Amino acid sequence: MGWFVEGSEHEGYVVCVFADGMYGSGGRFMEIDLMTPDGRTVGHEDDPDCAAWRPPSQVVGWRVACSCVPFREHVILDPLWTRVWDPADEDVAAGRIYAGPPTSADAADIGDREDLEPLFLDVWHRHIAPDLSLHRIRTLGGSLKEIEAQLDEAVATARAEGVSWDKIGRAFGISRQGAQKRWEAVSAEARTLA
Repeated sequence: MGWFVEGSEHEGYVVCVFADGMYGSGGRFMEIDLMTPDGRTVGHEDDPDCAAWRPPSQVVGWRVACSCVPFREHVILDPLWTRVWDPADEDVAAGRIYAGPPTSADAADIGDREDLEPLFLDVWHRHIAPDLSLHRIRTLGGSLKEIEAQLDEAVATARAEGVSWDKIGRAFGISRQGAQKRWEAVSAEARTLA
């Protein structure tokens, strides 16, 4: 499971945490592929081209991770949710999650639990919020430049057709003097090009 947002080059997902500080994600049934904190796959010691793995029974917790494409980095985010072995001990607000008995694969798929996904997504959204804000600024800035160019052209056309600064100012919601100050140069340039 991964999360993507338009305008962001980030991929968020849940990683498993093992007692020795290694992380894991993906894999096959009952096998979680090992990865380093910087997101590199760990090769099996007998065959480095084959991913090393661990069973879900060895998962001791979970964190949200993000592959941040623009910065070419992998980030493991706080907090850490720890695994409890008895369903009665689960307290999500306190960061304790029950992921089924040791013989199940539930620990590998904790990110699919509908009641936990909003918690994980909240962590990831806080991580990507600055990047999304910058994307919005770029998008709105581009739109604003396009609209301003269209507005300048409309004012130049109106002036060429003899419309007064007073009427242009009222149409835009400013004074005659404000309109003249803002567009006089644009209007003069349009006259010289005509």
